Amino acid sequence: MKLLSTELYGNSPVYLQNLMLSLREYANSRKRYGMGYYRFLHQLSGMDENDRQSEERYRDQELRSFLRHAAEHSAFYQELYGKSLADIQCASDLRQLPVIEEELFNERIDEIRLHTMRKKEGAADVSGTGQSPRLWLSNLDLQKQTAAVDHFKKQHGAINLDMKRATFHQGNFVPPGQKQGAFWRDIYYLNQRLYSADHCMEPFLPAVVRNLNGFRPDFIDGLPDAILAIARYINDHRLLLDFQAVAVFVESEILSESEGLEIESAFGCSVRRWSMKTERSPFLTECSAGNLHFNMRTGVMEFTDQGDVLLTRFHTTGTPLIRLKIKDQWMPIYCQCPCGSVHPVVRKPLEPISAFLQSRSRGRVTSLYLATVQEKFRQAAPSMQFVQNSLDAIEIWLSGTNTIPAELEQNIVREMADIFGEDMSFTVKGRLHGAGDKGKGPSGLIINNLQLPRTCQSDYSTD
Repeated sequence: MKLLSTELYGNSPVYLQNLMLSLREYANSRKRYGMGYYRFLHQLSGMDENDRQSEERYRDQELRSFLRHAAEHSAFYQELYGKSLADIQCASDLRQLPVIEEELFNERIDEIRLHTMRKKEGAADVSGTGQSPRLWLSNLDLQKQTAAVDHFKKQHGAINLDMKRATFHQGNFVPPGQKQGAFWRDIYYLNQRLYSADHCMEPFLPAVVRNLNGFRPDFIDGLPDAILAIARYINDHRLLLDFQAVAVFVESEILSESEGLEIESAFGCSVRRWSMKTERSPFLTECSAGNLHFNMRTGVMEFTDQGDVLLTRFHTTGTPLIRLKIKDQWMPIYCQCPCGSVHPVVRKPLEPISAFLQSRSRGRVTSLYLATVQEKFRQAAPSMQFVQNSLDAIEIWLSGTNTIPAELEQNIVREMADIFGEDMSFTVKGRLHGAGDKGKGPSGLIINNLQLPRTCQSDYSTD
């Protein structure tokens, strides 16, 4: 919402910013916490995810209803399926339907969207990844998605709306120029305090931890890099917290064993991952055994012999997703999870741990902050890469040009100095080719050539 970027919000005292933010979220949350949310949350609470027969029966019933809905109301699916879907009775029957490539989905998204959603005032606009067109979702879609996330948290002792919640979030609710004071804002209606992920680094960490101690949240959630930075500060300074959280929930598909132990040691409670990056991604949650499960109450996930992943998402009735070949890479684990859940266990193919660069005065700076810099200058520099060859200096490469405007260079250097500190040098360079093109350079947002030791990634083994 544009409110947070206005001069009125930025120049208001913190208590007025809290009020404006709370009013904004009250208006937005009415779409997410309607009667559909409470009905679905109640329904989920009465289901048994250890009962394979009942879970599959529910999934197949939802699938048939979802397919009929799409075929009746979407011009694209009317053309693709016709009016006969009688042969589709269960998830395994989906193989009879065509696979939808993302390029085709994007090209014909206006036909995929329901006619009623195009003019419906209550429809929500949800961004996809990169340049992908937006998905239109009904309020009921959003309410069921929110209920599914809250039910997962409730299984681990956290009851949203009833308990005090501390969320580490990346956004502009704290004005960008603020260097001291409160790096958090309250949403009174949701019983929630938002902590700025951009300020979870030195020299702001002591103030954030002190406030967290005073707020005494019942549970913590949000971005893993920010929560990990807080946990390391607490452990490094051997601080004892004045509250006991029931759990910490990180929005991430990957968390190394050492990072999980760091967070658990700081907060004295379990850490659980969950992920639903966009409406084009599967809803995944971590169980008590440490495995990631695909929630089959939210859709169907198929794995092809070629290694592709096909996703059908139930709670996208405004823009139905059916057998979409997604970019996410996942592997199925064909064994019973020790937690007893019959929901499919999946894992990421092995990949390097999240990259980071090193600040001389502030320590490790993870990809979260560099991605923020890239996003801020995306219009002027669509592709950026950060390379560190020494502790004192970082190179910022802009692809597609040899000429860097002086004002752009100054702005990028200023942004980097705010993150890494004034005791380092930053050089902005240009190149006509992209990183990794034709062997002319390594690919990736971050290239760290300091050869610092890395922690090993958990392989989520179920052996």
